[in-house]
Amino acid sequence: MRLRNLIPTKAKLVLFKSEVFPYLTYCHLVWHFCKSRDARKLERLQERGLRAVYRDKHASYSQLLKWAELPTLMNRRLQDICILMYKVKHKLCPTHICNIFNDHTSSYFLRQSDFSIPSYNTVTYGKHSLRYLRPRLWEKLSPDRSTKTLNTFKNKIHKCDISSLVDDGCKGCSLCSA
Repeated sequence: MRLRNLIPTKAKLVLFKSEVFPYLTYCHLVWHFCKSRDARKLERLQERGLRAVYRDKHASYSQLLKWAELPTLMNRRLQDICILMYKVKHKLCPTHICNIFNDHTSSYFLRQSDFSIPSYNTVTYGKHSLRYLRPRLWEKLSPDRSTKTLNTFKNKIHKCDISSLVDDGCKGCSLCSA
């Protein structure tokens, strides 16, 4: 922050993306289901860093992200979840990760689903779990998931706003905002 007036904006953005951003996204698939207030703290930290890069106190967070060509941290986590599901579908990841998700096996072709979606008894350990969210996201990605290579899939996914696909059916209840 002290040197923000001495370093050019382009160099500050490169420093932010190479030194700060990896800390914000480190192991984020594991802690995706942390408390929402912790996720908001990380988003505010990214916003503060982008404000220091662009020396702008009045621009909105979405405008700062657009200038930096970065997604929100929530969207980045969801994109990486979809990339992991592509790897699981095409057996490009270790078998112990592939074994977490069950293939959809049914004699009826009522829905085009690749993975079976488990039922759950509790929201905390059921609906907010890896086994439930990842197949739900994969199911909603119907046009984008039919690519042939991992690189083309990554390019398509990184252009999408996946956070709009996640619908918890919750309108900000006290359990989800805690």
